[in-house]
Parts: sequence; structure tokens; C-alpha cells
Amino acid sequence: MKNIFRFIRIIAAVAIAGFTLAGCPTGTPDENNVTRQSFWAVDYNDDNFHLVAELLAYNDYSEIWVEVGSGITRTQARALAGRYAVMREKLLHAYSRKNFTVSGMQFANILDYANWVTRGDAGGGRLTILLLDLRAPPGLIIGGYFHNRDFFNVPHSNRRDMVYINSSFLAANWEGGLGVLAHEVVHLINHAEAVIVLQEQERWAPMDLWINEGLAEKSYYVVFGRNPEERVGWFVGDPLGSISRGNNFFVWGNHRNMDARTILDDYATVYLFMRWLFLHAPSGVDLLRDMVSSAHYDHRIVTSVAGGINPDWANWDVLIKTWLAANVDPANPVFGYVGDDELRDSLTVRRVGGESLPLYPGEGVFSVIDGTFTPPAPGPNIRYAGLTFGDENISFGTGPLTGDTLLTFNASTNIDGPPESGSLTGVQPPAQMQGRSLPLPLGPFVVGLWDVIGRDGEGGGR
Repeated sequence: MKNIFRFIRIIAAVAIAGFTLAGCPTGTPDENNVTRQSFWAVDYNDDNFHLVAELLAYNDYSEIWVEVGSGITRTQARALAGRYAVMREKLLHAYSRKNFTVSGMQFANILDYANWVTRGDAGGGRLTILLLDLRAPPGLIIGGYFHNRDFFNVPHSNRRDMVYINSSFLAANWEGGLGVLAHEVVHLINHAEAVIVLQEQERWAPMDLWINEGLAEKSYYVVFGRNPEERVGWFVGDPLGSISRGNNFFVWGNHRNMDARTILDDYATVYLFMRWLFLHAPSGVDLLRDMVSSAHYDHRIVTSVAGGINPDWANWDVLIKTWLAANVDPANPVFGYVGDDELRDSLTVRRVGGESLPLYPGEGVFSVIDGTFTPPAPGPNIRYAGLTFGDENISFGTGPLTGDTLLTFNASTNIDGPPESGSLTGVQPPAQMQGRSLPLPLGPFVVGLWDVIGRDGEGGGR
């Protein structure tokens, strides 16, 4: 990301000739008059390459460009344009500011702004969706990506508001491909909000990655109206055993050296966190929109809106503690997954034995309390809480803790902070509390391009 913004002074004159489709009417391209365009793309080795794509469909809201030889048909491209038009309205309703002015220009929504700032009037309000072959390392599928450089006049930029979708994945898994499309469009929306701040204030402060991804993950429910089966299943199954040992979204990708597939823990937990927060929000609260347009860039994006739900949740210690507790007691009538029967009835986290575990910021683990437990002197950020199933109260402190389960967690808000040792009770959990990791699902596993490369390009922030 930093390499991009070294080139930036301010957004200006970014409708670049040669990359537009001036005068392109709404409809389907003439099969006898194929429009071709070269694009830059990135592979999983972080190498830039050129490809040639054909415009196979477009309407008022999108242009569907397809890499030559990918096998995507015009019929599929038209279907994608139609589905995106429906998805677009849902995403704008959930995430976008409405009828706003930037630099004296009036915009109906954030996607119209993104289109104008990249392509000017020639863009016609149409998002570019590029379907291309995205190869991946063995065992993985790259679903797609958004690249922030496309907003700016920098090397290898396509100078468009656009997202990249794996053509073979979309052809094999239509709904999965649509989910990736929604996810990447939210990254684009988030980035466009950051560009407004850059344009008006000449200030760039990247949004913490876990929030960027959490907003994008929530798009699945926004579009489809249900929880993503693969995220819930991964959390409940915990096939690597890493979730029960604390791994979650807050420090994104911090356990990839142990196993590249632990990134799926991050996606599963950040989806559940956002879903849980949304379940507790009063009707009519624009939770996602408020986070996207927040003046903050770190955990305060979340605590500033969470404090409006419950004043105590304006404190990160209390908010992360309460969400962690909800995962071990999802049916709790006060802090559980209230209103989502599927999550209330299915979520569980195994207790762990042993005396201690290293915990990165945001991570938490559960062990069994036998009578009472008095925590040792904590580290700078290690906190302890006692939980009793069904009890709305969570004992929280350094004195003797009671309940069924001890929660040990790292309350640091520093995403670059080191792990700290958190004490456990040392009690071996009974079989029904140990659970077991379900067999590792058969791959390949769908991930984002930047999770393979190592994160540089999805942007978004304040």
C-alpha cells in the first residue's frame, strides 16, 4: 500500500484517455464487433502481467470484461451483470452514504463517486468487473481481489473502479463467485471513502485490516440473507485446533507461518464478530454505513458504534470480552447471538487444558474452573473473566473468579503488539467440553489474493 501512496499528491484528473468506453450504450455488445481491451493484473507471486479481455455484457451498472480464452460465455456474462445490478442496491443500502458533495460535485452514492473519480464522465456509472484466470498455489483457490492502485495514475494501474473475479471459480461455483464479488465491492466502497478523505483533507491513515475484512465479510449476509455455511462450519469444526487456542481476526494472518489455512480462522471469526454486533444493534441503526464512513481508522471504528448499542461496549476490553463469551455461550439471552437461531444452536468453542498459552492482541481461550480460580499477576494486557452458562453477568477482575469457565484474553488494541502469556486453570476439561476437531475439509480452500501475497492492495481506511 505504501508504494502506491508515494505517488499520490491529491486526486485530480483521473479519467484517463484510452481506458474508457465513451458513448457505450446500455445493452449487449455486438457479437460481430468484439471490443477488446488490455488490462494489468497481479498473480499470486505478486508479479504484474498484461491480459486481453473482451467486453461480453454491460448495463447501467457494470461492464463485464472476460479474459480471452477463459471459457466464460456471453450468457454467463449477461447473467452476472443482471445479478450484480440487484446486489448493488443491497450493498449501497447497507454501506453507502447518500446524496453527498465532494469538491463541489454531487453524488447519489459512493459507487457513483468511485466511478467518477477514476473515469470521469466517460465511466457512465458502470463498475468494471474483470473475469480472469487467477492461478493459485496447490490446495488454494484465489476467489478474486480489489486493487487500490486502479484509483490512481501510478504504474500498472487500470485507472478504473474495478474488481477482479476468478473466472473458473465463478463458472464452477456461481453463488460462491457472487459472494466474492460482493466482498470485493465492499473493499472498493471502503477504499472510495478513504479517497474522499484524501481528496478533501490530504490525509491517509489505513483502516485496520480486520475491520476492512469484517465489513467485506458481512456482505454475504447483506446479499444472500443467510450466514455463509463455510465460515460457520469452519468455526464450529475448528479443524486445525487453532481457534480453540485463541486464533482470531484481530491480528490478521499472524498464524500463517504455522499453517497457511489458519487465515480461514480469521475470516470465520471476523464474520461472526460482525454478525454478532449487528444482531445487537437496534433497528434502524446504520451500523455498517457508520463504520465505513467513520473518522477513525482502528478499533475505535467499532467501539464508537458499539457504544451506541451498549455504553459499556465503547470500551474495547468489555466489547471483545463479551463477544468471546458469546461464542462459548451463544444462547445467552443477554450477550449471546440473540435472534439468530442457527448460530445460537450451533456455535461452540472447546476448552483447553494446560497452564498457559501465548496470546496475541484480541485472542482469547477458555479453560474449566473447578470451584474458584485466582489469576496470577497479569501481564500488561492479559485479562480474566469467569463465565456461568446462561448468566448475564461475567465476573471480570483479578480476584477469585467463579463460574463454569475461565476466559483468558489479551485486551491490547495494538495490532502490531507481541503475544503475552495468559494463564489457564490447569484443569483438564471433561470430554464434552473438549469436543474434537472435525476432519479437515477437503480443499482447495478459497482465499483472497492478498492473503497469498501478504497483503498490499485492498486499501480502505481513514
